[in-house]
Amino acid sequence: MNKKRWYILGPVLLMVLIVFDQLTKYLARQNLADGDFKIIDGFFSFRYVTNKGAAWGMLQGKVDILSIVSILLVGAVCYFYIKTPEDKKFNKMRFLSVCVVAGAFGNLIDRIFMGEVTDFLYFELIDFPIFNVADIYITVAMFVFIFLMLFYYKDDDLDFISFKKKTSKEPNKEEKKENKEEN
Repeated sequence: MNKKRWYILGPVLLMVLIVFDQLTKYLARQNLADGDFKIIDGFFSFRYVTNKGAAWGMLQGKVDILSIVSILLVGAVCYFYIKTPEDKKFNKMRFLSVCVVAGAFGNLIDRIFMGEVTDFLYFELIDFPIFNVADIYITVAMFVFIFLMLFYYKDDDLDFISFKKKTSKEPNKEEKKENKEEN
């Protein structure tokens, strides 16, 4: 899929993910106020809580700072999305970028309009901190992104991320290909 298609698909996918996140939070606020909903007793349940901080309750009450950080994160990821090369092997990065932005926006919407983030997914078995769908988008996307960086992409595949201008006279991939064809 070429880059132009991703400029259409990316925003559409972004909106779908944000709407799904907001819908699940709305349903949690409407249906879980009276108590937990057990999915697998002793293992997993829906439990409505609000969080005025970041992940795992860090930075409680710092909604303004977290909102600014979210906006900066979204800006950085959008820049990354735009700079990503057209090669189809980078479609994974584009998809992961959309997931990170959707998660950041999903929680930013909560912070701006309610002053807190709605969380409702709870793994009772391990007493894991309660989280939401936006958190899943960000966490899973970042784990996959790290995996790809370590095992899929090569160092020179990621040259587009660098802010440095290339100063070496070493030919790039296209120039190397042209040189081989000439010889």
